Amino acid sequence: MVTFHPLGVQGRVLIVEDDHGARELLADALRFTGYFVRTAADGLEGIRLLESFEPDVVVLDLGLPVATGFEILHELRNSDRTRATPAIAISGLERGVELAQGNPDFFATLKKPFQPDALVRAVARAMETKKGAGVREET
Repeated sequence: MVTFHPLGVQGRVLIVEDDHGARELLADALRFTGYFVRTAADGLEGIRLLESFEPDVVVLDLGLPVATGFEILHELRNSDRTRATPAIAISGLERGVELAQGNPDFFATLKKPFQPDALVRAVARAMETKKGAGVREET
């Protein structure tokens, strides 16, 4: 069950997804449940927002233009400010899902298509465990 919360009370989430419809659907689901959300349509924009937005959780499509989700993850882990920020991988490609599930730097992996509430639950779990860096969610 999804519960409405005032905007921003739950934390800050960055979504990097090149599909406009999917990006807005996911952002709206997280906003409705109280997250402050910023979005990026390509990898370069996502990398720029890592530092300026300082998200609590990052949601990364793996197949992005300009820079892939894996390249953004590399940037995320190489910055002292974002090293412990949980990252959730999303992909419609089986190979992408397999690579992300085998990568301990991803907190969770979701295979497209998925219901927006699956992302809301994964983000909530990531927020709960953020303080304990290194915790990984098996999906």
